[in-house]
Amino acid sequence: MVLRPKTLTQRLWFSLISCVLITALLTVIALEFSKGNSWIMAGVSLLLFLMLSLLCMRWARRISKDLSSLEVALLNLSDANFSVSMPPPELPEMDALVQQMNRSFGDLRRQRQSIYQRELMLDTMIETSPVAMILCGGSGHIYFANAAARQLLFKGERRDGAHLVEALSDNRSEDSEEFARVILQGRETFFSLLLSSQTQSALAQREGETSADDAMVSGLRSFHYLCSEFSIDRQPHRLHLLKDITREVNRQEAASWKKTIRVISHELNNSLAPISSMAHSCQLLLERGESERLMKVLQRIETGVGSLHEFIQRYASFARLPKPQLAPVSWLNFVQQLQEHFSFRLPDGIPDWELQADSSQLQQALLNLLKNAHESGSETEHIAIRFKEMQQGTRIEVVDQGGGMSGEVMEQALLPFYSTKPLGSGIGLALCREIVEAHQGQMSLDNYRGGLRVAISLPGQAN
Repeated sequence: MVLRPKTLTQRLWFSLISCVLITALLTVIALEFSKGNSWIMAGVSLLLFLMLSLLCMRWARRISKDLSSLEVALLNLSDANFSVSMPPPELPEMDALVQQMNRSFGDLRRQRQSIYQRELMLDTMIETSPVAMILCGGSGHIYFANAAARQLLFKGERRDGAHLVEALSDNRSEDSEEFARVILQGRETFFSLLLSSQTQSALAQREGETSADDAMVSGLRSFHYLCSEFSIDRQPHRLHLLKDITREVNRQEAASWKKTIRVISHELNNSLAPISSMAHSCQLLLERGESERLMKVLQRIETGVGSLHEFIQRYASFARLPKPQLAPVSWLNFVQQLQEHFSFRLPDGIPDWELQADSSQLQQALLNLLKNAHESGSETEHIAIRFKEMQQGTRIEVVDQGGGMSGEVMEQALLPFYSTKPLGSGIGLALCREIVEAHQGQMSLDNYRGGLRVAISLPGQAN
């Protein structure tokens, strides 16, 4: 069995040893036959030199060709050019390396194609999104703005590389100042704006509104602004999002109006139908001269009218909620005024820290919550108000043990006009939430120890 070299190193050593042995053998033969003849020795030496030179050149050419192919492949790799493949090598020992390189090139080609397709889909999604998106660096320069942002804020022009403040100020439209104010504040907010005719036309064209009436109707737009901050390679970035929510707001407004009309119509019918019937009875009693019964019927009519008036006033108070007038709350007077209307416990005592709030509005909210607690069936000794000083403000909890709420009821409890009471108007909790949010606070409901807990979180001082 003949042993054949398998690696390039083994083949080189095999060739070198073979050349040395052949050279030594030819030298011995030449010395034996030349018998001191220098010409024969010179010829043999020249022949050996030529043979070794040709052999080395052949090996060098094969190695150089494979190394050149490898160099070209590495240069393509450094240039991110994965479209090439290495040719078959001259040396069999290079086969494994070439195959591995070609597999790597193939994998990189497929990965690049997949990334390109994902980038293309992402770019298409961003460009066709109705949400205006602006990506800025830490210095405020624009990296990218999608089509919606360009149409709404930059007159359709690309402003990549420009500073956001300069790009917004260059617009010079009637509504650009309001957009600039909201975006530069960087806080999440909802706002409405009467757009300029130029911006209206651009948005109408983008949304496919063909008639001038549609564009005119959509002149007053509602927007939701949101800013997100993040870091890429330790470099800060800001993503500004501006969404036109006019259609959603209009739908919600229409639904609210319909529900309001249904509730008011129902209440009016419930009150006016018996009043009309009793008025007819009054006419009959008047004809008969039954004054005593007539007075009783008139009192019932007065009671019905009073209930209807109270119902209308409660709706009016919800619609006319003024902006809160912030001032330090006098806790002692505040609690005493609440106790004049309802009984409750104070497990944590009266607060001794300062809170900036509208005392009358906050008192109105707590009175509604205490009224609900007493109407829940809870014992008076189980109704309590807890005041807690938090790191960033004040937390007020109204708790009872009236059985709490089901999940379905709790999901809708804060919606205006929703009520589970036979004579309820659905205004109380909704009004409480309006008051709390007007103070830049939050309100939440949860079932707690066999009852309901309403938590109000107010900031230490409203901005």
